Amino acid sequence: MSASILGPNGQRMVELGGERAWLTRTKGDIVVSFQWLHIDELDREAPVPCMCLFPAVRHMDTAAYVIPQRNAYAYASNRGGQSPALVGLAFKACAHMGFFPDRMTVHRVMDIVLENLADLIKMPSEQPGALDIKRRVLGLEASARVNGKTLIEEVL
Repeated sequence: MSASILGPNGQRMVELGGERAWLTRTKGDIVVSFQWLHIDELDREAPVPCMCLFPAVRHMDTAAYVIPQRNAYAYASNRGGQSPALVGLAFKACAHMGFFPDRMTVHRVMDIVLENLADLIKMPSEQPGALDIKRRVLGLEASARVNGKTLIEEVL
């Protein structure tokens, strides 16, 4: 199961799940994908390990809810139970994914997050080279070639 998030001009910005994921699980109508993402568009550092939750059946007004590895502490207590903030975060996740945030759905999202948190923590911090992709270039890419040999490349 994979999904793509499209940008304002219809270009594919992020592919969730599929062969770019480290691990993917489906629990009912929610897909959990573990993969490395550039969280901030201006972030020039390496991609960050994340747990991505998104609906198995995509709709136009839905989005994925992303939990970076560095924020995993906010979702569980030091004894493995839920943190006080987990209910609010699960409520937000339901809204992002397009689910009505009733009590049952919020608790289902909470259970999914807590069940998969250990895998997020075990996930390698650095993305394997096989999954590495070129970062999107902001601007126009121009290159000059003569007889198939590239002489110069620049971003305008």
